[in-house]
Amino acid sequence: MFQKITILVSVLTLLSACSTTMTPVTGNHYASTDGALQIRGELVDSSNVRIYVNNAKVIEDNVSLLKGDGDFSGSFQGKPVHASCATVSGRALSGTTCMVAFAGERVRLTL
Repeated sequence: MFQKITILVSVLTLLSACSTTMTPVTGNHYASTDGALQIRGELVDSSNVRIYVNNAKVIEDNVSLLKGDGDFSGSFQGKPVHASCATVSGRALSGTTCMVAFAGERVRLTL
């Protein structure tokens, strides 16, 4: 019994630690809890990645046609914005995700 409780506490501790490092994202859009920061992404014509911070386009570039990935940089109000994108293809799954870093925030967007 004690062993089950210890395992449960360990799992809950791990999950709470993960939840504090993960950022809530709904598809291709992220909004901070106070609403001061919004990050949004788009994929146009299956290759053109566009990243917006507070509705200002900060990145527009193309993912690799061969691999479907790319690393992109831009800036917003003098602060760097970085996006690392990858495309996953398979029988049941196909999509591009981008990990966007800006002002201490790291969010994963599904485009």
